[in-house]
Amino acid sequence: MKIAVTPQKRDKSLVPLSREHHFGLLFCWKIRQGLKKGTDLKLMRAYVRYFWDNILKAHCQEEEWLLARLLPQDHEVRLRLEEEHRLMQKLVDLIQEGSPMNKDLFRVLDKDLTGHIRWEERELFPYLQTLVPAEELELATQLLEHKHEPRADAFTPEFWTSSAKAA
Repeated sequence: MKIAVTPQKRDKSLVPLSREHHFGLLFCWKIRQGLKKGTDLKLMRAYVRYFWDNILKAHCQEEEWLLARLLPQDHEVRLRLEEEHRLMQKLVDLIQEGSPMNKDLFRVLDKDLTGHIRWEERELFPYLQTLVPAEELELATQLLEHKHEPRADAFTPEFWTSSAKAA
């Protein structure tokens, strides 16, 4: 039996972060494609560093900043988010240091980041929407917008669309 899943109504205040989650899932897809196509792991390592430095790190910092405004420091949801972000950073660091290059690290990053994004979308954001008054959520997000700069993934070569093998 197939169960239909209805998309959850996202509070407009959380839409910018939610939109960036799409880029995170696309990043994971690109990693999977690179592994499937046998892309040079040094090129993929460069992409992981690029994505962390230009997109993911700032996104994680913004989420943590937002939760710091909305939840107490010892709140289990806030602690989980911060811990998972630290784990992502450690995985990125391991990939950078990896010698010899280890495909499993890329697979773990894909799996963990995908799971983290799904948790945020399916559990964290709905939870915040029920816990935090809409006005407070909107104010926090407006403050966040002053820090936020639009980000784009402009990494080349696009190894996920071709058979780019070398760095």
